[in-house]
Amino acid sequence: MPDINPVWQDELWIGTAFSANTWTYKKVCAGIQGAPWSNNEQIQQYFFMCGNGFADNEVTGAAPEINVTGRRVVGDDAQDFIVGLQFALGSSRKSSVKLISNGKQYVCDCTICNVVVLGGQATDGSPFSFDIRLNGAPTVTTPVTSG
Repeated sequence: MPDINPVWQDELWIGTAFSANTWTYKKVCAGIQGAPWSNNEQIQQYFFMCGNGFADNEVTGAAPEINVTGRRVVGDDAQDFIVGLQFALGSSRKSSVKLISNGKQYVCDCTICNVVVLGGQATDGSPFSFDIRLNGAPTVTTPVTSG
């Protein structure tokens, strides 16, 4: 039977400060229930005569993003940083993201979007969600390093 890597073994880090050309990262995990990755691929579809009516598809671009959802944990460094961006605009939303998964590390400049920290039912923990949209292609390295 093949090994299955549970999602909780993945690590998600967000750049919270930039100094001397280096990001300081904080781990995004407290209160987080999900962080699915989507490539949001741009696909060109061609119908050539020799295809007998069937398409030939070509992936020509991507706009990857990570949709982070969970519950608000006040005092968590990563969450507090994201909440602080809720009403910021422009370059204030720029950061860096580091994802560690399956023995590889993906690092990329990013923009933090769609920050949600309020709402829900009176007896529930406050919702917390945001999107990490990659700016460019990630750098993929192995072996990985945490922190």
